[in-house]
Amino acid sequence: MRSRRSIAAATAVLTALGGIAVTAPVAEAAPVLPSGFVVTDTPTGQQSGELTDAAYLPDGGVLTTGRKGSIRWTPNGGEPSEIASIPVYSGGSLGLTSIAVAPDYATSRTIYTARALTTGNGDRVFRVSKWQTQGTEAPTALIGESVVLEFPANSDSRGIQDLAVDPTGRALWIAVGDNATDDTVDRFALRALDPNQPTGKILRVDPSGLGIADNPFYDTTERASWRSRTYLSGLRDPRVALDPRGGALVTDTGRAVLHEVNIALPGQSAKWPCWEGNSKTPGYQDLPECAGVTNTAPKYEIGQSGSIGVSGSVRYSGDSYPEAYRESHFVAEKGAGTLSTFRFNSSAETVASPALFASTLGSPVSITTAPNGDVVVADADSSALRRLTYRPADKAPVADFTATIDPGTRTVSFDASLSTDPDFDHLTYQWDFGDGGTGSGRTAEHTYGAGDMTTATLTVKDIHGVVSSSSQTITPGLAGPTVTLIPPREGTVFSSRDTVELLAESDDPIDGPITVAWRAEQRRCPADSSCTTTLVRHGSGSTFKLDFPEETDSSLVLTGTVTNGRNVVAKARYVAQPRLARLTVLGSHPAQFTVEPGRSANRLVTAGSPLKLSAPHTALDGAGFRRWADSLGTNTQREIRMPAAELTLRADYLSPIEKRYAEEPALRTTLGAAVGREVVESPGSWQAYANGRLYWTRQTGVTAVYGRIHDKYIALGAHAFLGAPEVDEFPGKVGNGRFSHFVGGPTTGAGTIYWTPDSGAAVVYGPIREKWIETGAEAGVLGHPTTDQAATPDGIGRYNHFVNSSIYWTAETGAHFVLGAIREKWKALGWERYFGYPTTDETGAPDGVGRYNHFSQVGSIHWTPSTGAHEVHGWIRERWAAVGWEAGVGYPVTDETWTPNGTGKYNHFRKGNEEHSIYWRFGTSAAFDVRGAIRNRWRQLGWETSYLGFPISGEYNTPTGKRSDFQNGYITYNGATGAIEDRRY
Repeated sequence: MRSRRSIAAATAVLTALGGIAVTAPVAEAAPVLPSGFVVTDTPTGQQSGELTDAAYLPDGGVLTTGRKGSIRWTPNGGEPSEIASIPVYSGGSLGLTSIAVAPDYATSRTIYTARALTTGNGDRVFRVSKWQTQGTEAPTALIGESVVLEFPANSDSRGIQDLAVDPTGRALWIAVGDNATDDTVDRFALRALDPNQPTGKILRVDPSGLGIADNPFYDTTERASWRSRTYLSGLRDPRVALDPRGGALVTDTGRAVLHEVNIALPGQSAKWPCWEGNSKTPGYQDLPECAGVTNTAPKYEIGQSGSIGVSGSVRYSGDSYPEAYRESHFVAEKGAGTLSTFRFNSSAETVASPALFASTLGSPVSITTAPNGDVVVADADSSALRRLTYRPADKAPVADFTATIDPGTRTVSFDASLSTDPDFDHLTYQWDFGDGGTGSGRTAEHTYGAGDMTTATLTVKDIHGVVSSSSQTITPGLAGPTVTLIPPREGTVFSSRDTVELLAESDDPIDGPITVAWRAEQRRCPADSSCTTTLVRHGSGSTFKLDFPEETDSSLVLTGTVTNGRNVVAKARYVAQPRLARLTVLGSHPAQFTVEPGRSANRLVTAGSPLKLSAPHTALDGAGFRRWADSLGTNTQREIRMPAAELTLRADYLSPIEKRYAEEPALRTTLGAAVGREVVESPGSWQAYANGRLYWTRQTGVTAVYGRIHDKYIALGAHAFLGAPEVDEFPGKVGNGRFSHFVGGPTTGAGTIYWTPDSGAAVVYGPIREKWIETGAEAGVLGHPTTDQAATPDGIGRYNHFVNSSIYWTAETGAHFVLGAIREKWKALGWERYFGYPTTDETGAPDGVGRYNHFSQVGSIHWTPSTGAHEVHGWIRERWAAVGWEAGVGYPVTDETWTPNGTGKYNHFRKGNEEHSIYWRFGTSAAFDVRGAIRNRWRQLGWETSYLGFPISGEYNTPTGKRSDFQNGYITYNGATGAIEDRRY
């Protein structure tokens, strides 16, 4: 049990003076502790390596569990004994794993256990049971088992790991592991994500095993369903700790990475097995079930990667540790034998990051707190409970006793029951009877020899060696005085400021009646803290009357003392107990409240006592304080007087999402009613509605997505794919379109969903979106998207089509747009399958006439109004580039085309009124241009089918003009005469 021990001890600490039995340190190596801290060990009697959990009883005794079914009790200052051995299945790490004590144990004797066992037909199951302990004071056995819940086991690891009972006793928190095997991938682990399955969860049920009404998935028609019982999901090997101020903390042991610490928020998923901490889980990350799972980042990652695991946590609420550790959480790590601390405030903001506190603590398997709030770890190696105390803050015990004299036998009976220890430490008692005789123990008898008078001294010592002494005069041969208190009727309890009135009768065999001297002390024992005793007043006479203290957590200790003429005293004591009523302060969102005096927001307090309540401005999930539900007050601070009946106060919080929804009627109309609960997922939260969603992140604030854009967003995978909406839906810059921008998911980068009545909704994201935005988005040359971004058939690139345009992207080429006639030509050629991907946007040619795109497969498409769009690629394109592109031979007027006999390829070009061509012959690695008049003669001769064949040079200058060489001859042009001649070589 990792909840606070003081829940069960809240009333008993007002009168009972607890402690723990102490032995010499059991572990071989001394613990490494901060300065001033010491460790004391309490034996459990469990076998070495078998101890699994511990839970304190109201009287300060402690119950422990052994994995193989042993339940043992160690009384205050006593030796452990077994009170039950219950059937278990102990294969692997399974067995009896946890125990919890009901807060009303003093009257109900109720405890809970978690274990694995084998049913009559041989099946393994996990079971949570409710029991009563037998015995009037000390527990002697377990009886009356009733099954709270039970379900089949899948493997021999990570079953029900932890139990905690809330302070009201109305809710039992159950931490259930994923129960998967340790294989790299066990698909059973995926059940941790499903609220309809019990494994990998924090379940929250009533004592009968039914779901609690405010659980996140509660269904009034199926209260016994796992869905109704689920509070938190997506866990591997969890432990749960209830915070005395509100909320719960869940630690979860990782498989291969650091361990997680999570603030438990209703309905949240920690995303195991798809994620561990802030990393995707190897093996599981490749499963289709994990493809769209967005991580919920843990509050902290702690421990050592791959270590055995964490054993739970507690929040330190005492006042004896140094200030640096007060209100800190302590986390035990089994494999490392360490304790770490961290602290966050009521707004979940880190005050102190995780840091090592202590090491060499053995093998901690559980962590709890002692009656005074000291942190206690259950060490399986030594089978001891190891209590960590800050020695300088240890309070001295108070020695006091009574002595009853039998003058006939000169025997005196001594009783040290009036002695107390503010820290609930176990005390040892040493007696010096004043005649050379000594004794020990809380009670002692001593028979005196001759002598009329002596002085007896009691010395008490706590577990840390701090001593206190008290002395009284003893007259062995003459009876001492007597004092008898006449208290109120048995069972009377007192509200704040009620009158407490006592009568006293006294007598002495020699002096007769003696005036009673009264001493009234207020003993205040807050939960998880040591006691403080304050003198209230003195008095004298046969009657003593005063008001019960106003301050809660207090009792009134009234001591009547008489002293005869021989200086022999007699004492009687009455402890006036408070009338207690339960105060519960809770929030509509998980929040941590302060109730002063004290700390716990859910506890028994004195009726009529004044209390100062403080609600945090921000709840643990980021919701903001709105008002107190009962008074509608909007101040987070308030003062009340506790009534005699149970009181529950609720602080209403509104998350940023709830606040916006409440404040905007038009938005409520658009979105419709809420569906389910607000879900917390990194890096913010979201709420589904009938017609859309609201999202909140610190980066964006609250944004809405709805209508057709919402439908597309959900179909794509919502925030898991595209991130949260960056803005609300807006009208487009042109036409009747609408759009929403999104911050981007883990693989997309920022995105936009654009909708028009004609095209519907389409998504564009990442580099393609960046290019689109660069061009002016829908108001630019590309227009709005008409398709979703999609992968190309070759799996290399991605694209979006827009109005008469497209943007294509690859990792090598980047994102570039193609539009109009050039796009149509590229499309006709087979998109990227033939020509590759665009390596440029459509760009204007230097002459201001044409436009072009270059492509990755050594190709280009050029366009002019007069020539249209034509492609040029390969060797012909290289030659065209070499002669100056369109500045050399003009723009292509044909696509690259095979010659009629299939022995080569060509493009025709036009520059002004002149026609040019570039030809390439099959089997060669060069193409050559043929221009103007020379080209005309070659054409007249029959192109490449003429006797000249293919060109083997470009046109070049001669002394008289120009010349082009061919396979079998050449053609010359005389610049002076204009003569054209073709010749053989």
